[in-house]
Amino acid sequence: MQIPNDPGSGAGGSFRDLLRLQTEFQARLAEETVKYLRRLQGAGMPAAPGTVLRPGEGAELSGKGAVGSTVHLELEVVNRQRVHCIVTPMLEALVDASGVTWFPEVDPAVGSTLVPPNESRPLALSLKLPGELPPGTYRGALLLQGFRDGAVPVAVEVEAPAARRRPARTRKSATRKPAPRRRTRKP
Repeated sequence: MQIPNDPGSGAGGSFRDLLRLQTEFQARLAEETVKYLRRLQGAGMPAAPGTVLRPGEGAELSGKGAVGSTVHLELEVVNRQRVHCIVTPMLEALVDASGVTWFPEVDPAVGSTLVPPNESRPLALSLKLPGELPPGTYRGALLLQGFRDGAVPVAVEVEAPAARRRPARTRKSATRKPAPRRRTRKP
């Protein structure tokens, strides 16, 4: 009996072909899934210049902090569809009533999140309040790209840094010696 050692022959070749086909199938499935999710994501984001997004009715994401600190904004997204959904939070520029515009620095760890059907995922954004930012209430919108129409209204109240207080000086009171007692003589 002869057992050939060349590739593609015998039982080892069939198993190798099966593994190759399974690997190709998994790679193709992953590619098609990513394409589908990107198309779904693109459907929820305006692509044409001049599009107007109005903040949705309901709750407003709000935070408060002093200049130089970090403000945390948290929300939970719920996918009520029958398919997976990819959500990419995008915080737009925030503007104060005086016209000061702030482009917040958001923690880069916050990226796209895949939300399975009928499940929820928390989203947390950490905004660093720069030292040169004047106090005021900055308003803008949080877009949930690929998830919903419109935007979530955002308001961040920036306070002036707390003034450093100097410890109060205490006066050292002069120590008094007790007054000497007068002795009275008994008659």
